[in-house]
Amino acid sequence: MAKRHMSSTDLSAADFALQLKLYGFLHLRTEDRFADVRAKGCPRTAPVMRGKRINRQGTLDALLAARKARQDAVAAQEAAQAERERMAGLIAPQAMPGARAGLEGPAAIAQLADDFITITTRNEGAALSDLMRMGWRKSQIFEHADAARTLAYSRQNGVAA
Repeated sequence: MAKRHMSSTDLSAADFALQLKLYGFLHLRTEDRFADVRAKGCPRTAPVMRGKRINRQGTLDALLAARKARQDAVAAQEAAQAERERMAGLIAPQAMPGARAGLEGPAAIAQLADDFITITTRNEGAALSDLMRMGWRKSQIFEHADAARTLAYSRQNGVAA
C-alpha cells in the first residue's frame, strides 16, 4: 500500500479528530459540515477544501475563527445593551420606581403584592431579577414573597384579604 504524502502544514486524521474533540466540534458527515457543540444551536461551518480533500488545519482554523466571531458578536450585543441601559438611567432616572428597601412588615407585603400584579400583567411571571430592579432586597423578597403572592392573588380574584 502506497503511503500518501501529506502537506507539512496539514494535520493527520487522528490529530484532526483529537483537535475536534478538544475544541468541542463535531463532524456531521450527512451534512458534510462541522457543528460547534459548545455554542447555542450548534451552528454549522463548512470545511475548507483543497481540491476534493478537506484541508484539516484550515478547517480547524476556520472553525475557531467562526466561534471567535460569534463570541465577539455576542459580546458586542451585550455591550450595546449595557450602554443603552446606562443611557436610559441617565436620561430618565425619575422613571425608576421608588426604592423598596426601606419597607417592612405589612407595608412591604402590600407593595410587593402590587409589584407582583404589575409585573405579571406585563410578563408571564415575576422573576427575582425583575423585583431587584424595582428596588427590593433579596432578603425582603424571600421573607415576604409567600404572603405577598397570596395577597396579590386575592386582590386579582376579588377576594377580600
